Amino acid sequence: MKKTYCNPLSIENISSGRWLDCDITKQDERKFKDYRSISDPSVIYYEGKWIMYPSYKMAYVSEDLVTWKHVDIGVDNLRYSPAVVNFRGKWYLSGHSLPEVYVADNPLGPFTLCGKLTDVNGRLFAVPDACYLADGDHLYMYWCQSRRPKDGEDVELVLGTVGAECDPDEPWKLISEPVWINKFSPDKEWERHGEYNQNERIGWTEGQWMIKVGSRYYLLYSGSGTQFSSYACGIMYSDEGPLTGFKRQERHDPLSEKRHGLLRGAGHGSISEGPDNTLWLFYTNIFCFNNVYERRVSVDVLGIDENGELYCPETTEVPQFAPGEIKNPENGNGAGLLPLTFLQPTSATSHTPGREPFYAADDSVFTWWQPAKDDPEKLLTVDLRSIKGYHIEAMRLIWRDIGMETLDGINPGAFRYTVEYEDIETGEWKMLIDEAENTRDLCVDYRQFDTVTTKKVRLRILGAPEGIEPGVTSFTVFGKCAH
Repeated sequence: MKKTYCNPLSIENISSGRWLDCDITKQDERKFKDYRSISDPSVIYYEGKWIMYPSYKMAYVSEDLVTWKHVDIGVDNLRYSPAVVNFRGKWYLSGHSLPEVYVADNPLGPFTLCGKLTDVNGRLFAVPDACYLADGDHLYMYWCQSRRPKDGEDVELVLGTVGAECDPDEPWKLISEPVWINKFSPDKEWERHGEYNQNERIGWTEGQWMIKVGSRYYLLYSGSGTQFSSYACGIMYSDEGPLTGFKRQERHDPLSEKRHGLLRGAGHGSISEGPDNTLWLFYTNIFCFNNVYERRVSVDVLGIDENGELYCPETTEVPQFAPGEIKNPENGNGAGLLPLTFLQPTSATSHTPGREPFYAADDSVFTWWQPAKDDPEKLLTVDLRSIKGYHIEAMRLIWRDIGMETLDGINPGAFRYTVEYEDIETGEWKMLIDEAENTRDLCVDYRQFDTVTTKKVRLRILGAPEGIEPGVTSFTVFGKCAH
């Protein structure tokens, strides 16, 4: 059986995001429900592993995009959108609107402070959403820049990407003045601010990431705003150099968007290499129930067309083949497994008011099934409604941490559960996934298993972290029709 992964990624130990989001926006944490969040992934591929440096907490490592492990790198977080680069045998790391720059001998650290960002005049500065590009013996830094409109500019604010060269001996120092590489373009509808890109006078350009493929430089950036379904990534490219001659792609613009489905939005991320010279786009989805900055992370394969433009065949939320499982995944990476529980009849041993079992199968992050607190079984059953049944091969659980409040010591953790299927011949319920002793904290939990044929599946919740009531945002089984 070929290995598959499924979006959003199953990343362990996703921490509370409220503390940072409230700090940045100057809001009182107590005014909002606590929640988990992960976003703005900066990802590098090194020695056969992907290393992710996201917002809120760092870092995570995976060999297959399926299993992600949290690793202590000596720096717990750098607020939003960390910038990371391998230059002259050292690894450098910096954060969102922070002057500190850290260095290590390998990408997993431990990182230690090596300097603070200074401009060409030696003045301390800090910039949002920065990234680096190592180009031979030259190092460049890019970030999100804003300025007030000039006379004749009918916009509310000018936002875009600027770049400058760094001192190769002391990479925290700039040796050139910043130059504008791109600016918000009102004629590009997807760049406009709003759920429907309705504000033509401003675009929230952010999330820079620069990569060089062959002799071409590609600048990844995002638009519309991180809280909207219209959140998307675009590409500019240059054949002149890392700071000049950038043009917008003509055929694949935006590069990625996802306006519908369980997880929406496909913005702020990074482009990473993979096995067999493949390219992968890591991006941010919105998960905005408790706060507009509640988010998750997904990844999909990229390709390069005959004109040298990057393209993303699709942004997905069904099983995809893990990197290295098939050749040329950019020509089609779907595993052919369909969601089988969506809008199917559901029943449960109990539910709290307004949290009916149907909400575990409606493919919405704004609803969930929540069993009654005193229910000894906490059992959810889904009828797949097929005479011959389905061949099922994978399952995804998305949990809600009801009652999570880190300020009061009520912290997220592992959920314990089992998943069973009804034998199509005997009608007997058999074990499919046994996590009765689960210790892994996965608020998104994707599992593959040997193929079985069934008409019904059920989830039994056996335990939750202390102080937390379990909620099931989505219980999805994937498979194919039996013939």
